[in-house]
Formats: sequence, structure tokens, C-alpha cells
Amino acid sequence: MKKIGSFFKLVRWPNLLITAMMMCLVYHCVMMMESTAAFTLLVISMVFVVAGGYVINDIFDVETDAINKPKKLIVGKIFSEKQCNVFYLTLTVIGLCCALASTIIAYGTKFYLVFICMLLLAGVLYSYSSTYKKKLVIGNVIVSLSVAFAVFLPWLFEMLYMSEHTLLLSANENLMTASLRIVLYYTGFAFLTTLIREIVKDLEDIDGDERSGCRTMPIAWGVKTSNIIVAVMLFLLAGLMIRFTIFTKNLSGAETATFLIRLTYVFTFMSLLKVFNARKVKIPRIAYHQISTDLKVIMLIGVLSMFFM
Repeated sequence: MKKIGSFFKLVRWPNLLITAMMMCLVYHCVMMMESTAAFTLLVISMVFVVAGGYVINDIFDVETDAINKPKKLIVGKIFSEKQCNVFYLTLTVIGLCCALASTIIAYGTKFYLVFICMLLLAGVLYSYSSTYKKKLVIGNVIVSLSVAFAVFLPWLFEMLYMSEHTLLLSANENLMTASLRIVLYYTGFAFLTTLIREIVKDLEDIDGDERSGCRTMPIAWGVKTSNIIVAVMLFLLAGLMIRFTIFTKNLSGAETATFLIRLTYVFTFMSLLKVFNARKVKIPRIAYHQISTDLKVIMLIGVLSMFFM
């Protein structure tokens, strides 16, 4: 039982659940599409590919995690590195097979477009863990784009499907155009929230990252500069959410969604205050961990707001 629990921790099951929720809420609530076997397989594909990404990340991060979070170490402690490599390959292959099946069902012979996207995502996640995670900024951007891609993919998937059916696209043109604007707001929201959280995690893990030879933003530019960048990005996030509430003001049925988005303002400004105070506390690592948790809450509230859209 302990190993089963450790496996779910290894693949970050709460994050996988949020990823699946994001895709389903975009497809069913924002775009108002009915569930299909092809879309269900696409969601499963994304979950498995991302799960594989988390596993390979922990394999490459053993040295750093041994310093930053020794009590939470799984690779080399609960599972051997060889076992984890098997997990990674299995999860990724299953994910890509589901993507292939999804696109064949949806598009017939023109199945390659979404499958290539998922194949590229798997490659990007591997490259991030093996190379780019230790690079300045680019690693943070890669993770943020991957999360944002999960939000945008349902719209892209449906648009590609409709492009093969001219009459269907013509009948739903207004819906697809209107939903695109909302999806783009949520995509920007996911990108910014994830990017801020990645920088905050770098601030939290600065000691282990420095010993491992990483060149993250806090190490290259300093903690003070990184705090300023996080603060500016939190202001940008608040600005995006304010713009979104203005955009949805006249949409019928969006009152609850707007309320939830406004609730994120509270957590955003709480995080902002904690950023300014982080260097003054006795253990900055704990303060940054709290900010990271706040950003998780912001992301979750933002995702749930789609349900009422």
C-alpha cells in the first residue's frame, strides 16, 4: 500500500486531476460540447503524458531533491531509478497511444496533427527535465506553456475536427469564435499563474539548486530581483483577471464565474504582501512555500470558475 501511495505522489495526482478538470471544463462548460470517445481519449492521453513528465523530472532531480526535500524523496528511496524509468516509458507510451487512437477516431486519415502535438509535448517535458530545468528562465517558460497548452488543446481539437466538416463549422462558427476569446483568457491565466509559481518554487529551493549547479532566476539575478519580478507578474495576473471580469460582465450566466475570479484577487494580493515580507521572516523557505500554496488555490478557483461559464 505504501508503494501505491508513493506512486501517486510521484505522478503528482492532484496536478493530474486539475489538468483533466481544466480540459473537461473548457470543452463542456466554455465550449458547450458533448463528450465523445475521441475527446475522452485525448484527456487520458494528456494525463498520462504529463504523469510521465513528472516521473522523469524526479529521476533527473534526485540530487537536488535530496537537499531540498529529503523526507519526500521517492526515486532511489521507495522506487529504484530503473523502476522509475519503466514507469516513465510506460506512462508516456500509453499516453501517446491514447492520443493516436483519439486522433484516428476524430479525423480518420488526417490523424497526425494532434498526435504530433502530444508527441512534441512528451519530448519537451523530457528536454525540460534533462536540460532546460537548470537553465535561466527557459525552464520556467516551458512548464508554463505546457500547462497553458492543456487549456487551449480542447478548443484546438474541436476546431480541427470541425475543419473536416464544413457544414458543422459553418453552423458553429459564432460559438467557436466567442469561446476562443474566453479560452484565451484562461490560457493566459494558466500561463501566468504557473510561471509565477515556478519562480516562487525556485526561490523556495534556492539552496539545493545552487549546490546542484542550477542557474535559476534567484541564483543568477538574486533573491531581491526575483521578488520584484514575481510582484510585477502578480500585478499582471490581477490585471488580466480584472480585464476578464469586465469582458464577462454582459455574458448571461457568468455571475458566479465572475465572483470566483474576483475571489482570486484576494489570494493574489495576499501573495503580493507575502512576497514583500518573505525576506524579513526567519525562514524564507516557509514563506515561499505559503506563496506557492496560495498560487495553487488561485489556479484551482480559476479552473472551477469555468464550470459556471
